[in-house]
Amino acid sequence: MTMMLETEPTKLPLHEEHLQKGARMGDFGGWLVPLFYSSIMEEHTAVRTKAGIFDISHMGEFLLEGPGALDYLEKNLPRRITPVRLGQAIYMPLVNDQGGMVDDIIVYRMAEQKFLIIVNAGNIEKDFDWFNARVTPGVTLTNLSDEMGLLALQGPLSQTILLECFGAFYKDLRRFHYKDFEGGVIARTGYTGEDGYEIMVPKHKLKQIWDVLFLVGAKHGLLPIGFGARDTLRLEAAMPLYGHELSDELTPLEADLEWAIDLTKENFPGSAVLKKQKETGILKKRVGFEMTERGIPRQGFEIQKEGKTIGAVTSGSFIPTTGKNIGMAYVTAAEAKTGNAIDVMVRGKPVKAVLVSLPFYKRKG
Repeated sequence: MTMMLETEPTKLPLHEEHLQKGARMGDFGGWLVPLFYSSIMEEHTAVRTKAGIFDISHMGEFLLEGPGALDYLEKNLPRRITPVRLGQAIYMPLVNDQGGMVDDIIVYRMAEQKFLIIVNAGNIEKDFDWFNARVTPGVTLTNLSDEMGLLALQGPLSQTILLECFGAFYKDLRRFHYKDFEGGVIARTGYTGEDGYEIMVPKHKLKQIWDVLFLVGAKHGLLPIGFGARDTLRLEAAMPLYGHELSDELTPLEADLEWAIDLTKENFPGSAVLKKQKETGILKKRVGFEMTERGIPRQGFEIQKEGKTIGAVTSGSFIPTTGKNIGMAYVTAAEAKTGNAIDVMVRGKPVKAVLVSLPFYKRKG
């Protein structure tokens, strides 16, 4: 009999720092990550009211460059890249030939023919293969994922903290723009629905940046934030997550991400399928809902309408900001109407809920 050995989860570069701050660690997609330090509720509230730091060094980074880089991206990505200026970033799904979503990515324009691509941790190998299979002469693709670390500083006080740490050079940094920093970048991006920044540097510089942020941020109530609150924050902001709201079978139109693709583009992967789907209409759609009876929705819970199955929950949780139990789901397009009363099957019993418009939370200003 052959014994199968379980693979140990990969530790983040700042693993010891997380332990020193009292993190409760757990496995997330093959990575050993901080789930929470104090509590998900306290950490969620800190990001909504003050500021928090996330270690997201599990994310993947690719560098695509060469004289054919821009043409390559225009042929393979579902948004136009030519109008993206130097120092700017753009979000989009990565689409397969069947119109499904391989992942969702952010593309940074570093130079006329040089681009940084941020991908989700669980999809690094798959995404790299997707890009690499399409590489043509004049294009060089490099996987930087093992070299770079990534911290997210998020919350209404994040700008105050960042400028005190790193200077007024970053004061005028606009949303989805970046500036060079310590062999990497500081970008005004995030995954929480709050204002904030993502700081990418070589891994050997990560601890120094972490320490400086906490040294300055302590007086502003800065807290380390675990993946538990990262999930409730992104859910409240209705940001989709691969493996929940995004998959290789679901399309951007079904995911309510039509704004993140350009159907006027010619012949990117899956374009013909998506254009036809736009013409004929989608059969299911991503929606948000609030529980009106007591019960916490979880991924996979069935959604019914008058006893008939109309969809399933993709993400759900109790949310500290509003004190409500909320979720996202896919339901049949005919039932995807704000105000529609539904039943979420919690442990086999119907619990009442209502469809609401997304996002659940939107920051002021």
